[in-house]
Amino acid sequence: MRNRTLSKINQGIKKSINTFEKINNLLYEKNVGGSDRRRLLMAYFDICMEHIQSIHLLIKQKLYGSAFALVRPFYETYYRALWMLKIATNDEVEKIMKGKFNFLNMGTKIKELDSIYTGTDFFDNLKSNSWGAMNDYTHSGIRQLSLRWTNDELTPNYEETEIIEVLDATIMILLLFTFVVLKEHEYNDEAENINTLIVNV
Repeated sequence: MRNRTLSKINQGIKKSINTFEKINNLLYEKNVGGSDRRRLLMAYFDICMEHIQSIHLLIKQKLYGSAFALVRPFYETYYRALWMLKIATNDEVEKIMKGKFNFLNMGTKIKELDSIYTGTDFFDNLKSNSWGAMNDYTHSGIRQLSLRWTNDELTPNYEETEIIEVLDATIMILLLFTFVVLKEHEYNDEAENINTLIVNV
């Protein structure tokens, strides 16, 4: 049973890495950046690219707690990037560039994303359904603590379904982020290719 579980997790990792590599290929040798907003966008995107590779490596090594702890900063980086790109004023962008801007009231900022990007409750629902759990794993709350035990043994006990959910959810967010990056730099054909990858996640 355990070997079958590890096999499913390994398949999930391979699938996620394969999609990551396709994203990388779509971005290969693209001219990006330019304005302060675009430079910040690409900095945020690069952080997400690094976080997801770290999640893959940690899951490969069965360091699931650390992988789960990275999910919140991964998502938060994505939220901040989208808010900065389309909602922040020029003055706020300048403050972000100088390290003088505090991202307070993230709940409100995330709701603002829906008004610009989706016209639905997508981001608001995404936060409502996941933020508490993400915080718990990042800050060593009871979810994270309870998974350090298997019965009476101090042996991590992370569910296969939760591990695969982390892999699928983070690669989906990276695909959505990639779409924004490509559209912002007017690589429209490449952006449309993202839709094909999304269907296969």
